[in-house]
Amino acid sequence: MSDGSRGSGEPHALLSVLRGSAVPYGYTLTVLASHSIVANKQGGPNVIEIVVFVIGAMLGFAILAAVAERRGVGRAPTALGRREYIHAGMIHVFAIGAALGSAILIALVPGLLAWGLAAFAATVLYLLITSLELDFATRIDD
Repeated sequence: MSDGSRGSGEPHALLSVLRGSAVPYGYTLTVLASHSIVANKQGGPNVIEIVVFVIGAMLGFAILAAVAERRGVGRAPTALGRREYIHAGMIHVFAIGAALGSAILIALVPGLLAWGLAAFAATVLYLLITSLELDFATRIDD
């Protein structure tokens, strides 16, 4: 099948892999680029700055998880449709752009604080905006 929507051929497998890795891939790019932006402004990080960067990202993730749990978000949909992922992919650039924009501004803050804040902001903005984008894409399809 040439459309990749049926059968067990390569296009179907590729589509499945792309759907499953879209958010982790975007987050990886966002965090890597945010780190590079701060390193460009602040200079290469020392061990403490790397640890603060990781802690900032972990805090951002933990806070979002706690807020989602508290608000009773419940189970996420396990199978979004092909069109939902296509729509989300088309607007995914906003999540990455907002996260990188925040890193550019935060990199201007001198010292250790920039490392933690950049990772925190990149994590929170990317994950929050991506979830809004997926929700928007789902609503478009409905």
